[in-house]
Amino acid sequence: MIIDVLVELLKNSLEFSGEKRIASIKKFQTIVWNDTSINDKNLNGILSDIAYLLDFYEPNEEWRKESPNYYGDKYLEELIKLNIQQILDYTKNAPTVHVGKQC
Repeated sequence: MIIDVLVELLKNSLEFSGEKRIASIKKFQTIVWNDTSINDKNLNGILSDIAYLLDFYEPNEEWRKESPNYYGDKYLEELIKLNIQQILDYTKNAPTVHVGKQC
């Protein structure tokens, strides 16, 4: 299921560092923004919000100084942990999460 793949990518982002971390984040974002199989609007909103927030991750401390919106590894890890739990809670408690071409 695509949700499992997305959660795994977020978990990988916690475990990896450097280029592997960035690649895992980018893959998560690409799937969220391009996959049309998640028909649950609330879940799609949650995933889109996470993907958007991940855009502001900047591992380079000097580059982070360019904007107060950028954040580093510590905040990224907190954000990912919180959002993994949010995804799992939602999919567990949602009456039905539709993934596929039709509901």
